[in-house]
Order: sequence, then C-alpha cells, then structure tokens
Amino acid sequence: MNSVLISLLTFLAIFGGAVLGIALSRQLPTNHLSVETRTAVSVSMAVVGTLAALVISLMISTANTAFSARTNAITTLAIDIVKLNRVLARYGGDATGIRDELRKYAEAKALELSTDRADDTLSLDNLYMLETISDRVSELRPGDDRMRQIQSRALELIDAISDARWILVERTSVSTPPPFLILVIFWLSLLFTSFGLFAPNNKTVIIILMLSALAISGGIFMILELGSPTRGLIRASVSPLSDAIDEIEAR
Repeated sequence: MNSVLISLLTFLAIFGGAVLGIALSRQLPTNHLSVETRTAVSVSMAVVGTLAALVISLMISTANTAFSARTNAITTLAIDIVKLNRVLARYGGDATGIRDELRKYAEAKALELSTDRADDTLSLDNLYMLETISDRVSELRPGDDRMRQIQSRALELIDAISDARWILVERTSVSTPPPFLILVIFWLSLLFTSFGLFAPNNKTVIIILMLSALAISGGIFMILELGSPTRGLIRASVSPLSDAIDEIEAR
C-alpha cells in the first residue's frame, strides 16, 4: 500500500467528516441540536473514540515491533559478519580469500537492504554468495585442534548469518488488511462528524479540526511506514553493515 496516498485519503475522509458535521448543523432543526441530543451523541462517540484509540495504539505497537525487529536483525547480522571476519583472520593466510568474499557479501547485503523492493523477498544471489563462503570454510584443512576449533566457530557464525536472512524476510513486515484500515478510518470520520455537528462555526474551530485530522493521518502514515520497513520513506538503517565493511577493510 502507498502510505502517502492512504494517509492523504485518511485526512480527506476525516476532515471531510468534520465539514459534513458543520454542514449538517446548519440544516438540522434546532431540537436536533439540543443539550440532550449533544449528550447522547457525545456518549456514543466516546465509545467509538475509545475503540479507535485502542485499535490505533495496537497498530502502532505492532508496526513498531516489526521495525525494531528488522533494525535488530540488521545489527545482529553486522555483528556476526565482524565476528566471522575476526575468526577468519585468526585462521591465517589460508582464509584471506574468504575474507575478501565476506567483504563483498557485506557490501552486497548493504546494497540489497537499502534498495526499495516491491515485496519482502531478498535476493538469492547473496544467499548463493554466503553458501560459497560456507563451502570454502568447510574445505579448509586445519592442521591442529586450534585451527579446527576456529573452523568450527566460523561455520557457526555463517549459520547465524544465514538465519538472519530468514529473519529479515519472515518476521519484519506487518501487512494491515485494507478492510480493517477502512473500518478504522470510518470510525474516525464518524467521530469528527460528531465534532463538527456541535462545534461553533468559526475559523478557529475549522483550523483545529483540520490540524487534528492532519495529525491522525500522520499517525496512519507512520503505522504503514513502520509496518513495511523494506520500502517507503522510513527504513531501518543499514549503517551497522557499513561499519562492518569498514571494520573488514581496516584489518
């Protein structure tokens, strides 16, 4: 879903509800706008407002969890790459070529994660590159127990790096069902219609209602952006991978 377009439609729907309420207040008979009517409408809308607030807070929490999970996965991936580089450095000259392949893998992964994609799948090319690194480590012929221990540790880290790929694919994207989102926007539009129905008809009220609608649509925008961290304007930083690349090149 295009988060910018949806947030704009949300703003139009909510503020349109407020304008509709103001227009209705001019057309309805006076007895329809009595104190008793205002009380009944306010109590009913309080329930709708509470329900909308709870649902939006849940949506924000879920989207933020997805974004944080992706950020943590990238950080963990970068740490494991640095650890693997240090382990290979301890192995000695036989692992120099593997370290070069590891640097290329880190660069490719950083580029992949910073590229806008239409879906949440990751490139198989980088997986093949990682599998090649794993094969080359397995082909090393350690001469003593210390070397065998280093080789075993390197293979463990490669498995951890491979696991990070699936974490980035499977656990870090939240899709908000369109009917659910439409329902929430309908609740908010209905709520603002009640605000406009009993609000004084002046510029101050209209501006406040407009700014409130803008703030809520901004919240919807943040939910959609955080829930889709592989695309859009807000993405998880790949700076940990850049730091890992610098660390590999420095050694």
